[in-house]
Formats: sequence, structure tokens, C-alpha cells
Amino acid sequence: MQTPIKQTGSGGTMLLPVLRGWLLFLGFSVLIWLQGCSPVPTRPAPLAPVPPAVRPPPPPVASLPKPQEAPTRPSVEESRITEEILKEKGPAPQLKSKGPPPRPSPGREVPPPPPEDSSLIAKITPGTAPRRAASLRLTEEGKRLLDSGDYAKALSRLEKTIAVDSTNPYGYYYLAKAHYHMGRYRESLNFLDVAESLVAREPYWLAEVYALKGENLRALGSFERAYSSYSQALRLNPNNRVAVEGVNRGTEEAPSPQR
Repeated sequence: MQTPIKQTGSGGTMLLPVLRGWLLFLGFSVLIWLQGCSPVPTRPAPLAPVPPAVRPPPPPVASLPKPQEAPTRPSVEESRITEEILKEKGPAPQLKSKGPPPRPSPGREVPPPPPEDSSLIAKITPGTAPRRAASLRLTEEGKRLLDSGDYAKALSRLEKTIAVDSTNPYGYYYLAKAHYHMGRYRESLNFLDVAESLVAREPYWLAEVYALKGENLRALGSFERAYSSYSQALRLNPNNRVAVEGVNRGTEEAPSPQR
């Protein structure tokens, strides 16, 4: 019969530290394994910067509506001055059309020029030559003598007018008129020819020359030529009294001298 082996107390004491070491090792291993299995926390992505809010540009100054100004009433003095200025200026001129001017209808005459001032003194201006001014004054005196019926004295005065200024057309016209009243019809026609060449650009006075020429031609018996002269005068001035009366009298009778 075998004898059982007895365990001594020193062997059990040596196993305890070994077991503790294994337990610690297992515990650390489990802890490390658990940490390896746990998910790694991720950092949140940085937020993008928020752009500042865009504001609409302010409207331009020119587009802003202007405040309406209250209408101011002109004073009584300003109204009176404005009316006086408008009266002095007269009516506003009418604008001319840009189109071509209308053609006159056949047979229609051009309107006559306005009658001129009966006084020859009105033709004297600051720019008038001294000799012309003196001749015009003598012509006006001769014209008044003709109107009074003093033909001889008027003739003498009118002859001085062309001696002072030989280019004075009105002196020749009234000199021809003086000869006509004195029955010197051919002398009158000679002076009228000179006057006609000097007043070619003055329709009013050219009509006067043609009318007096018609009176001289009628007195000489040239009725057809007289009628033609009257017609020329009326084309220039339909209101010429001598020409109107000459045409109305017809060509049957020679007229008496003008009075």
C-alpha cells in the first residue's frame, strides 16, 4: 500500500502571486481590447463662414422725384410790367413752314405794298447825306406849292432840288407833275423817264410814275399807251387813285389836268 503525498503549505503560497499576475494581465488585455473596439470620436467639420447679407444699392439721386414747388402768384406790379412788354413787342411772329412756298394761282396779282409816308421829310435819317437831305426839303416845299396850285413857283423850287442832288428821284417826279399841270406833257414825260429809272426798286413810287405817265399820254391822244401805263400802275398798287380813275374813264376822252 502506497503512502499518500502530503502537500506542504509553502507550495500553495507560491501559486497565489502567479494567479494574481495572470488575472491582472487578463484584465489589462480585456481593457485594451475594449478600447480598440470602441469607435473613435470624429471632430466636427468647421462651419463655412456665413457671407454678410448683400444690401441693394441706394437709388440714384436723379431718379428720386423732385418735390413739386408751390406755384407763386406774380404780384400786381410784375403783371403790369409783363403786359406792357407784350404790348411793345406786339404779336409773336408766325413760324414759316419748311415746305416750298405755295405757287400763286394764274391771274392772281401780288398784294400791293403799303402806302408810303406822304411827307418826304420822313425819309431824312441821321445817315442821309447833307445834299440829299437839302434836296428832299426843297422837294417837300415844291410839293406843297403844287397842292396849293402855285405851279410856276413850285416849278422854280423843284428845279433847285435836282440842282442840289441830281439823283433825287422824288424831285424828278414832282418836277414832271409841275410840267403836266402847266400843259407841258412831253417835258413831263422826259422827267418821268428819269424818275422811273431811279425808283425801279420802289413799287409805290413806280406806280405813281406810271399813273402820271398815263395822264400825259392821254393828254397827247395816245389812249392805248395811256391805258397800258394805268394797267402797269395798278399791277404795282391797285389802290392808286389816278390809275383807277384813268381806267374807269376808258380810252375815249382825254383827261383834264390834275387838280
